[in-house]
Amino acid sequence: MHSPTPRPSAAPQRVLLATWGSTGDIAPYAGLAVALEEAGHRVTVVTSNRYAPVFRRHRLTVRAMPLDAQEATIGPHRTWRARIANAAHMADVGARCLLDAAREGADVLLAHPLMHPLAAVIGKGLRVPCVGAYTVSHAMMLPALISGTPRRRYTVTDGLTRLILSPVYRTAAARLRRELDVKAGLADAVAPPSPRHPVRYGFAPALLPPGLPLPPGHRAVGPWHPPFPADWRPDDRLTDFLRSGPPPVYFGFGSMNELDNARVSRAIEQAVQRLGIRAVVQGGWAELDVPGDDILNIGECPHSWLLPRMAAAVHHAGAGTTHACLRSRTPALPVPVRLDQPFWASRLHALGLTPGVTPMRRLDGGILTAGLARLLADPGYRERTHRTGEVVAGLDGTAAVLQEVDRLGRDRG
Repeated sequence: MHSPTPRPSAAPQRVLLATWGSTGDIAPYAGLAVALEEAGHRVTVVTSNRYAPVFRRHRLTVRAMPLDAQEATIGPHRTWRARIANAAHMADVGARCLLDAAREGADVLLAHPLMHPLAAVIGKGLRVPCVGAYTVSHAMMLPALISGTPRRRYTVTDGLTRLILSPVYRTAAARLRRELDVKAGLADAVAPPSPRHPVRYGFAPALLPPGLPLPPGHRAVGPWHPPFPADWRPDDRLTDFLRSGPPPVYFGFGSMNELDNARVSRAIEQAVQRLGIRAVVQGGWAELDVPGDDILNIGECPHSWLLPRMAAAVHHAGAGTTHACLRSRTPALPVPVRLDQPFWASRLHALGLTPGVTPMRRLDGGILTAGLARLLADPGYRERTHRTGEVVAGLDGTAAVLQEVDRLGRDRG
């Protein structure tokens, strides 16, 4: 499950990689940053203090954004206006850090979608090529509006999402334009970043609806995989549990911290008892801790090691976990919570890889038991997951980004 060592670049670049968000927004970018370094590029990562250790453990240079206070208050803000004000403050801090890092020297900017509106202005002002590095498109953030994904609906939803997010960046982007003497086009000013900016998506084209109209210059290249920690070893509790019986079912909801812990734990406990299965529960940000003799609760564990050892997986359908399950050929039951997760869950169902989709708000012991029973009893789900997983595993999205960085370096040279 390990990615091959990248081939050395013929034209090493100074790459500034800007990312922020949840764990799912960080882990793939750590994989990208490590691969860029191994190829000979000099990488500086701009991210928040919360995530700086993820990159520093791989000896990467980090310019940490001091967003501790704003991150701590993301949840308590109850009104839309308060949330926008908090996010705008974060954008202002991020703009300053990103500009300072870019001025220290950068040949290429790679930007997460939450950082792209700022990076695009900085790239234009400093005449440094900027490429969006996305694990989700803007339209996927409003999955109900692109159900069925007719071409026009997808394009309109993509623009609408950028328009909804534009107040977050308005003040910070305007300040950057004044400082860098950059004139804004209409699309950049109203709903940044403009679809004209090149974007590489870290997801598998095989999972997308047929004919999904990505804008010109946007291309899905395949997933980027988190780096495997060099010093990681499974603890004895986990290895002993795996050896003591048949493969368990994985339960994990990543960085979703707004779960009703008691309700979710009760649903998992009931499903395990009723089906007579064993379970590994990864606590995640919700800190799930489910009681039971046939249940093992664990903390951090690389999915590339864990998931191939599971009989099935129940997860939140984040892009990273969805692709990790497919890469390990592990059939899954998606329980989406928010944002793009319903999109990926619906794609698993449309491709015949899962018997159904249960939104987290509807999850209970009966629904979970019924869904898992169908998933485990029908070998067709495993067979179709294996075939799709073969396609996903054959993609090297990281290599595609490295080729893009090399091309930009040649063009600048």
